[in-house]
Amino acid sequence: MPVAISRDQQLAALRERLRDRAATLSGLTPGSPSHTGLQAECDAIYKEIQRLEGTRSINPRLLLTILGITTIVLFSLLSGH
Repeated sequence: MPVAISRDQQLAALRERLRDRAATLSGLTPGSPSHTGLQAECDAIYKEIQRLEGTRSINPRLLLTILGITTIVLFSLLSGH
């Protein structure tokens, strides 16, 4: 099981959860306690989606490549060539 879930996977899961909750919400009586609670949950899910969409994601392979190149360049500079 992967330890880290990618940002795109998190967004997909949250969008699916929001769709499910919204479908349930549409069948409830507005103003009822269950409607109010589910509406609050939908709002929280939507805010989390907005937060994740506002963040940037970096590819781990790209990060390792950059670190590798930096290491090679530093080693070359320190060795005198």
